[in-house]
Amino acid sequence: MPYIDKTYYDETYGGVPIADVDAFSRLSKKASDIIDQITNYSLTGVEFTQLAQFLQDQVKKATSAQVEYMVSMGGDTATHGGGYASVGVGNFSYSEGDSTSKLNREQQRTSPAVIEYLKPTGLLYRGVNTHDSSYSC
Repeated sequence: MPYIDKTYYDETYGGVPIADVDAFSRLSKKASDIIDQITNYSLTGVEFTQLAQFLQDQVKKATSAQVEYMVSMGGDTATHGGGYASVGVGNFSYSEGDSTSKLNREQQRTSPAVIEYLKPTGLLYRGVNTHDSSYSC
């Protein structure tokens, strides 16, 4: 289930216009999947509306930023990390020479703003939770 709807994206976040509702629906689902992957699926199985308002807001902003990023990077194809910056066939070669050529596939597929929105939430933490009462030695 997407973390945002078109109304939130357009009116609250103020993202770049996406006229096609079906395209927005596809992109918001893919962006939400990327957020789940980045957060190691820590939001799955949790009632989103029961989370602290700050967490909800940051996840919605991150999802919106990812949708906007995917639109700017070419839409649906952006979920796979962009294309090639350099291609060669025989004696022919072509290089785009853009700044994304120095980024790895993961960096190309995710907006830097997504990480910044999620940093203060704790959802990016990969360590061991030492406060889990269900764990016993």
